[in-house]
Amino acid sequence: MLLERAEQEPNRRALAEYGAVIQVLRNEKSFTFREIAEWLKNYNVEADHNAVYREYTKGMPDDVAHDEAEADDQVEREETGQQ
Repeated sequence: MLLERAEQEPNRRALAEYGAVIQVLRNEKSFTFREIAEWLKNYNVEADHNAVYREYTKGMPDDVAHDEAEADDQVEREETGQQ
């Protein structure tokens, strides 16, 4: 039973295949990581905002990746009217 369930799980590493897509949506279209995850889900790509963030920042220095996360949080707060 567990083997069957394991085989049905989506491939979580598949997001690496969409690195260029994530780059365009983030850099050219100014999507947040959550928006990118939702966009990918619309095309049946299993994704959450954390996985999108990890793929986007892969290879970045830690301080640059941290700045990206902070900027993303700020945009989301502004969009929801939070401080």
